[in-house]
Amino acid sequence: MNKLINVPSFSTLMLHMPAAVAMYDTGMSLIAASSNWLSRYGFIEQEVIGKNYYSLFPIISEEWRAVHKRCLAGATEKKERDILYMPNGKEEYVKWEITPWKQHDGTVGGIIVYSDIITKTETVILSNQKLIRELNLLNEVGNIIYTATDDYDMIDDVCKKIIHLGGYQLVWFGFAPNPLHEKQLVFPLHKYGSAVHYLDNFMIDLNNEVQKMGPTATALSTGKTHVINNFSESLIFSPWLQNAISHSIHASISLPMILVDGQKCVLCIYSDKSGVFDPQEIGILERLASKVAYALNTIKLRYDSKVAQIKQDKLIRDLSLRNRSLEDFTYLVSHNFRAKVADLLGVSTLITEHTLSDLDTKELNGEVGRIAQKLDEVIRDLHNTLLVKGHALINSDSIDLSRMFSDLKQSFSNILPNTQINLITDFSLINYVRTDRYYLFEACLQLMLNFVKHTDGKTYTQIKVYSNRTNDRVQIILEDLHIGFKLNETENGISAIYKKLYQHLTGGGIKLLYAKEIIENMGGIFSVVSEENDNIKFLVEFPDFS
Repeated sequence: MNKLINVPSFSTLMLHMPAAVAMYDTGMSLIAASSNWLSRYGFIEQEVIGKNYYSLFPIISEEWRAVHKRCLAGATEKKERDILYMPNGKEEYVKWEITPWKQHDGTVGGIIVYSDIITKTETVILSNQKLIRELNLLNEVGNIIYTATDDYDMIDDVCKKIIHLGGYQLVWFGFAPNPLHEKQLVFPLHKYGSAVHYLDNFMIDLNNEVQKMGPTATALSTGKTHVINNFSESLIFSPWLQNAISHSIHASISLPMILVDGQKCVLCIYSDKSGVFDPQEIGILERLASKVAYALNTIKLRYDSKVAQIKQDKLIRDLSLRNRSLEDFTYLVSHNFRAKVADLLGVSTLITEHTLSDLDTKELNGEVGRIAQKLDEVIRDLHNTLLVKGHALINSDSIDLSRMFSDLKQSFSNILPNTQINLITDFSLINYVRTDRYYLFEACLQLMLNFVKHTDGKTYTQIKVYSNRTNDRVQIILEDLHIGFKLNETENGISAIYKKLYQHLTGGGIKLLYAKEIIENMGGIFSVVSEENDNIKFLVEFPDFS
C-alpha cells in the first residue's frame, strides 16, 4: 500500500524503529534510516544520510536495480531470501520488502526498504541441507559399492552420484604410476561433470618439479587429503588457475587411497564455490573415499580368489586327467605287451619241448617274426604317444575337412593296400575347423586304422564321417558301419573301450590312446558314443572359432 508521508516527522520516528528500515528519494539518495538498519549494515547516520544507495552498496546486481525502478514507479515487492553484497564485499542473506511512499501531491517521493539480515538462520538451514545431501550421497555410494562386481563400472557410478547428489561441478579418478616406471604420469581414468572439459589434455607428471607440488601429487605423495578452498589465493595452484576459472571451478579436494596391494589412487572433486570444503564436508568425503577403497579391495580380492579357484579347479582336472590317462596307459601297455610276450612264450615252448618237422619249424619261425613285428609296432605307437604328450600345438590352420579326408583315404590305401575302404563323408553343416592340420590328420588316420583293426580280419570296411556344430563347438564324427555293441560302462574312457567293447579281440589300444593324446593336445575333446545295436562313433570336438 502506497504511503503518504510527512518526511521530516517520519525521519525522526524512523530513527527509533526496532526494525531495519531505510528511506530513499526518487534519486535513491538516503533520507532517513532506523538505528537498527544503521547498526546492522555498519553505518554512522551523519556519514550516510544524503548518500546514494549505489554508492553505499557498490556491488549490486541488475536485478536489484530493476526492482528499485519498478517500486519507484509505484509497485510493492518483497522476497523472503536474497543475497546482498555488503560495502566490505561480504555476502549476506537478507529478507526484504520495498514499498513506495508518496508526497502530499500524490506523486511518488521515493521508496522505503524494510530489510532483515538472515545470514545466521540461512547458514544453519543451508548447513542442514548440505549435511542431508552429503549423507544421502554417502548412502547412495554405499549401495553402489555393496552390489559392485566390476571396479570400472563401480567407479563410474560413484562419480555420477558425486555430481548429481553432491552438487559439485567435476570429479575424476586416477591411479598413481608404478614407482619403478620411467614415466610418472597420472591420468583421469574416470571423469564426470559439467566442467569435464577442464580435463582436456590433462595429466600430472610426478617428475615435473612444478606439477608434483600440485594438490593431486601432494595427496598421493603424503597419503593425506589435500584441500584448496580458493584457487585464486593458492600459490601452488597457479599453473592451473586460468583454466580452472574459465571452467567456473574455484575449490577442490584431493582424496588419496592406498589399496591392499600397495597401489595408490586418488579421487579429486571440484566445486564452483569457494570455501565449501569445511571440516564436516571433508570428513564425509573422506568416508566416501574409504568406502571406494574398500570396494576396490573387495573386488580385487574376489577376482584373485576366483582366479585361484579357477587355477585350483584346473589343477584338479589336470591331475584327474593325468591319473586317468596313466591308468589307461598302464592297462593298454600291459595288455599289448603281455599278449605279444605270451605269444612268444607259446611259440618258444613249442619249439623247445617238441620234436618238430622242418615244415613246422619253418612255420613257427615265421610266426615268431610276425609276433616280433607286432611288438615293434606296439613300441613305435608307444613312442609316438609319449612324444605327443610333451609336444605343444605348433600351428593353427583353417582346415578344409572334405579335402583332408580325401587325402586321408589315399594315405589309408597306401598303408593298407589289401583293405578296401568305403569312406562316406558329409560336411554340409560345417566344412572348416581351425586347429593344427598335421595333428588332426594323424589323429583321424589312427581312428580309421583302429576301425579296420577290429573288423575280425575282414578286408572291406565302411566308415562314415560327418560334421556338426553344437554349444559353440565343432564336432567331427567318425562312425564304423560294421560294429554294433553297447558300452557297458558309463565311463567313456579308453580303458572302458578296450576292457569291455573290444575284449573279444586281440591287440589294439595303443593307437586309440595315441589318437586321444593328439586330440587333447590340440585343445579338443575325444569321446566314444554307442547305443545298443548301433554303430561305434568316435566324437572329436573343438571350440568353434568361426
